[in-house]
Amino acid sequence: MLPRVYARVFKNYSSKMSIFVQKLNPITGLNDWTVQQEDYDYHQEVARSSFADMLHDTERNQKYESALKSAIKMMHANGKKANVLDIGTGTGLLSMMAVKHGADSVVACEAFVPMSECAQKVIKRNGFNEKIKIIPKRSTELTVGPNGDLSTRCNILVTEVFDTELIGEGAMATFTHAHKVLLEKDCIVVPQSATIYAQVVESPFIQNWNKLKDVYDDEGKLLIKIPPMIRNCAGSAAVHDLQLSQINLDLVKFLTAPVPVFRFDWSGRTPLIFEQSTIHSIRANRAGVAQAVFMWWDLQMDTEGKVILSCAPHWVHSVAKDCIQWRDHWMQAIYYLPQEVIINRDMEINLISSHDEYSLWFNVRSDLKLTNTDYLKPICECGLHMTVSRTRVGQINDSLRNKKYISLLEKNVNRNSVILVLSDGFYLSLCAAKLGAKKIYYIETNHLSRKILLDFIQHNEISNVEIFENIEALQSHEHLDKINMVFGEPYFLNNILPWDNLLFSYLLKGVKTLLTGDAKIFPKTVVIKALAVKFSDLNKIRLPLGECEGFLMKDFDELIQTSSNISDDNVEAQPLWEYPGIALSKTLEIITIDLTSIPEKVIERSGQFDIEERQGPCNGIALWVEWINDEDLKNVISSGPILSPQIGHSIDWDVHTRQGVCLFADRSTSKIDYTFKFDFNEGNISFRCN
Repeated sequence: MLPRVYARVFKNYSSKMSIFVQKLNPITGLNDWTVQQEDYDYHQEVARSSFADMLHDTERNQKYESALKSAIKMMHANGKKANVLDIGTGTGLLSMMAVKHGADSVVACEAFVPMSECAQKVIKRNGFNEKIKIIPKRSTELTVGPNGDLSTRCNILVTEVFDTELIGEGAMATFTHAHKVLLEKDCIVVPQSATIYAQVVESPFIQNWNKLKDVYDDEGKLLIKIPPMIRNCAGSAAVHDLQLSQINLDLVKFLTAPVPVFRFDWSGRTPLIFEQSTIHSIRANRAGVAQAVFMWWDLQMDTEGKVILSCAPHWVHSVAKDCIQWRDHWMQAIYYLPQEVIINRDMEINLISSHDEYSLWFNVRSDLKLTNTDYLKPICECGLHMTVSRTRVGQINDSLRNKKYISLLEKNVNRNSVILVLSDGFYLSLCAAKLGAKKIYYIETNHLSRKILLDFIQHNEISNVEIFENIEALQSHEHLDKINMVFGEPYFLNNILPWDNLLFSYLLKGVKTLLTGDAKIFPKTVVIKALAVKFSDLNKIRLPLGECEGFLMKDFDELIQTSSNISDDNVEAQPLWEYPGIALSKTLEIITIDLTSIPEKVIERSGQFDIEERQGPCNGIALWVEWINDEDLKNVISSGPILSPQIGHSIDWDVHTRQGVCLFADRSTSKIDYTFKFDFNEGNISFRCN
């Protein structure tokens, strides 16, 4: 979420206009006022865009160029001038390719002003400024005529307006308007068409990101039952995009072969339907339980169908996994079925695929006795899927993690325990009631979280629990029992980076007067750890281009770097299990923090990573946290590797959290210095590599 901006402005020393902005600090839980440049928002958008990632996608670039070259050649062969329209030009790469291959005129539009200005500079640097006209507008705002943006309609369209869902960026409206207003009847479009593929799967591993499971102890005793409203919820139609190729296929059962479910004709020869459903009868190749659908798409780039750009996962390709183009701007997707369906081998099942203008959803039926309900987009009615991320749902279901918390509760909870839970959506802590705790207090600031917690309490028939909206409400409670235990995962809805959950310590400070002198605190300490990594591909999202397909991109690199310096923290959050990497150093303990008594001052640390150079250059530092609950190291809750990293080997990361990562260009060095700073009063943490 972008910060809320207020009107008070002033001049800074560089004569740039600056403003006060108010944004939530996830560590302190407070809204902080900060001074930022007036154009901070668009710098943030530039820095976090996928422009660089797309331009590092060599396969994408080359197949666009091949199809564009063919289209221009075909127009000339027909005795016509090649008049090219480039919608959403970005850096101007495709426009320059068009000129390179003989286009007679090129008009490019780019609505995002910082990028259109950058395209002007890139095009001028490469000597094409007299041949390409840049218009800073949306394509739907372009006019045609003697005094219009285009003097006449174009006969070649090249555009890349696709996302992981293919249509999520408004591709259908863009193409429809272009054919109606901007293009000639016999135009050539690059790409010509797109096909969406779906594959029905069973995978309890994947279903863990969608459906909550009952909680049992080691002896199989049921501790927490999932409320029916949550158990039976159809979930959300929101796409779950990730790198499917990184999922261990031993955890997936493919119930059907991939099936083409939609074809979109971008050429204009057939109209695009903005809302439709299809039914495909498919023979199941295995018995199982249909739980989800994997989705990906490909583009037919040229008129002859010789150039195909595919986003398929590795098991669909005919080449080795390591030979497939890596990309992060387009991934694959998971769609969860509203209800599980039991399937027998060789059974004919019916896959219902639906889309509107911007999104997709799927359903599976074992027969054709369909009602309107079977076509409806899933809508979350329980609140869980609207409140927390897929990653968080998986974390709540993590049986190994839960086992540690249950063990900790069993060891410490008794009939005199008065427990305060400082964590968002920590339903597992209700186990304390089943273990005989006298009283449990919750602070749940989010109204949906409170509703879900109440559903858990009522369904599990727990009576000794009270919920408060904030610390002030807890403090003002007239009949509050003295609290002798504080318990947290800790997890909070607004966390992004691993250490953002240090909010636990700030909340703990606010309730200390309500605690007994010997109150037990879980967790007691947190350790921030890090190691040097050689990522196979992830660093490309921050890697300068230099050149792209022979075109100079210095101006674009400078724009990204400037915007990153203005708007970015040096560390960003990424689900590192999706991005292969090799450990290049030993794990370092950056800092250990006592959560019960953090010094209210600035803490600084520095050190260095000793790099194993023989394994290749280093291009990133991965960071995570470990929450220490007691002296039993078996109860450590880590957001990092699930196994101790070994230098020169791949790292197995926890799939239910995002780690922090500091990315940079390849460094062939034996040592990398770092500095770490934690300002408790400001609630700011910084980590930098020198």
